[in-house]
Amino acid sequence: MSEIKHYTIVKAYHKDGCPTKFKGKSGSGRFSSKKPSSSAKKAMSSLCQRKKIRGRCSLYLVIRETTQGSKHKEFAYEAKRSVKDEPSPFGHKYDISAKKISMEELNKKCKHSYKSPGPMKSKRSKLLTKRKFKHSK
Repeated sequence: MSEIKHYTIVKAYHKDGCPTKFKGKSGSGRFSSKKPSSSAKKAMSSLCQRKKIRGRCSLYLVIRETTQGSKHKEFAYEAKRSVKDEPSPFGHKYDISAKKISMEELNKKCKHSYKSPGPMKSKRSKLLTKRKFKHSK
């Protein structure tokens, strides 16, 4: 049996405990790694890119194991992304850390929501905005 396991994002919360616009079913992705913390880092990177956040970013993530034959256990992490002083030789600009937290610690009360009024951008809308349509006269 392979040591690589598969994980998906269940929920994402802002630092103060308010839910994000992220819906677990749409675009949650499939992250493969040996440890759930590595998958949480990949999920964090994916969400920050999707939300077009540059620089520092921090979220609470709940990921679920989706490997066949597994118990589908859920893991909660406090994930942080910070900018490195110097990029690595491979071009990585960010340092990502994921600290495991308990589910009880995650259930904080939301005091203020940071949600913007518009819907979260999908990957497809980015492609449509780049195209230039030629109008014929």
